[in-house]
Amino acid sequence: MLSSKGITYLGIMFKISYLARLLKNVPLKTVLVVPFVFQLILAMGLVGIFIFYNRLMVVVIPESQFTGSMQDYTQIVILLYFAILAIAILMSMMIWRSISSSLEKLSEASQAVTQGKLNTRVSVEGTREIQVLTASFNTMVEMIANSLLQLEQSNQDLTLNLKETSYELNASKASFQRINFLLSRREDQLRKQQDFLLGLTKDKSINQGDFIGAVQNITYTGSHALSVERVSIWLFDTAKTLLHCLDLYIKSTNTHTEANFLTAQDYPQFFAALQSQTSISVEDVQEEAYLQEILDYFNSANTVSLLIKPFEVNGELTGIIAFEHTDVERLWLPEEHSFASSLADLLALGMESQERRRAEEKLRIEQMKSERLLLNVLPQEIVERLKLSQSKALASKVVEAYSNNLLEVDPMLDSLTNGKISGAVVADAFDEVTVLFADIVNFTEYAAAISASDLVNCLNDIFSEFDRLVDVYELEKIKTIGDSYMAVGGLPTPSKDHAEAIAEMALEMQASIQQFKRTDGSPFSLRIGIHTGQAIAGVIGTKKFIYDLWGDTVNVASRMESQGVAGCIQVTEVTYHLLKDKYQFDSRREIDIKGKGKMITYLLIGKLSS
Repeated sequence: MLSSKGITYLGIMFKISYLARLLKNVPLKTVLVVPFVFQLILAMGLVGIFIFYNRLMVVVIPESQFTGSMQDYTQIVILLYFAILAIAILMSMMIWRSISSSLEKLSEASQAVTQGKLNTRVSVEGTREIQVLTASFNTMVEMIANSLLQLEQSNQDLTLNLKETSYELNASKASFQRINFLLSRREDQLRKQQDFLLGLTKDKSINQGDFIGAVQNITYTGSHALSVERVSIWLFDTAKTLLHCLDLYIKSTNTHTEANFLTAQDYPQFFAALQSQTSISVEDVQEEAYLQEILDYFNSANTVSLLIKPFEVNGELTGIIAFEHTDVERLWLPEEHSFASSLADLLALGMESQERRRAEEKLRIEQMKSERLLLNVLPQEIVERLKLSQSKALASKVVEAYSNNLLEVDPMLDSLTNGKISGAVVADAFDEVTVLFADIVNFTEYAAAISASDLVNCLNDIFSEFDRLVDVYELEKIKTIGDSYMAVGGLPTPSKDHAEAIAEMALEMQASIQQFKRTDGSPFSLRIGIHTGQAIAGVIGTKKFIYDLWGDTVNVASRMESQGVAGCIQVTEVTYHLLKDKYQFDSRREIDIKGKGKMITYLLIGKLSS
């Protein structure tokens, strides 16, 4: 059982707790002021009691009674004061506990927020100020959460934009690298193609007209420079109705071969395209209508892409060069077109070079024939001088053209012509030459008895033998007149032994004539006359050139032959004195030479034995 004091205390605690609950929603400043108000009231009550008691002191009462009552009231007042003080302290503690609890919740919520728990909220309770603070805290946290959410969304957007930008940059970088790679590759290809073209331009087979060698070099170069499997060169016929494969190079086997003929009758659309288009560039031969008729040829070679460049010679379509790429489709780049065109131009140049070489060779052959024919008529030195004379004439025409156009004349041309035009006149005077005349005795009567062909054949055989002797002794044949033969020593190049050479030839002629027989079996006989002296030799006129000799020496030598003895060699006294130390002579009497009078002559018998 609770005593009356315990019950009283419980009641007081209940009242105090009730009072705390009542004060829960009271403003903080009010709650804090209440204890002081109670204390103030208590103090004022005590003062009032003392004042009241002081006023009652007027009443006369017994001292013991008054003193006992005062002590009792004093004890009651003190107890009441302590009770009120205890109540005030208890209320303050309860109020502080309530306030501190809310503040602790706010502190814990703040720490949770700092740890990233933005969904933390504090229940709105306690005093008004605490409620406002709690509501503000919750609002602030919600704003922070929203801001962080927006920031996170912004970060996500920024990250996405960065990723997109990074992707675009990477794509641009990859594209730039790809472009650089392609440019570098194309630059390498161009350099490679230029090196190939430079090598072809230095190729002797092209420059010297070796067309077959040039064709094989071009197909090989085209295949390796453009990395294609097959390169072929085809030539049109005159009517442009047939294509003949001149050379087909296959890269995988490194072989040159020839393919079949292609005719316009079998492939009309293809031939029409070749003649109407400047070039043919096809990525897939299966897709071109005009190639359908020739697909069997391409399919047999596994050709997928095709590039064809025609070439012309002297403005006329002559042929094509074809590049065949196998296995996969290929886009032909502009520089590849340019390289193929360059090869076509080189091919045309090679053909023109070949034609020029053929023309030059033909001209050279004709010149050799002409020169050989000319050398049969004229001495080599005279031929060279005639050529120089023609060169001078040409130079003079150039000088004249310059003069007519009031242009300055090249000093070289002026020095070449020396201001004179000599035409075809070539003549030289020689101080000493030896002239020989030979005549077949009684050949006129013999010629009348045989046919013309037999006559010509007979003279040809005899004079061919004499020509051989001229070459042996390095003499110069002048001409033949009928059955007479004329030769000279000491020109056109002067020599010291011209008389000896003529003497040797004369002796050989007398010996060789014995091998030629008449129809009756009798041998032919020669009269030979020789004289040494001055003479003029040269070529005159513009037609039927002949190197001839003029002067008294020629006439005397002719008289030595005409007034000579059959089978003998008659020489003049001048020639005798040149040869007497080396050759044997028989003396003769004086003879009368027309225009010269009496002359002593000698017969050459042979060479003296050493």
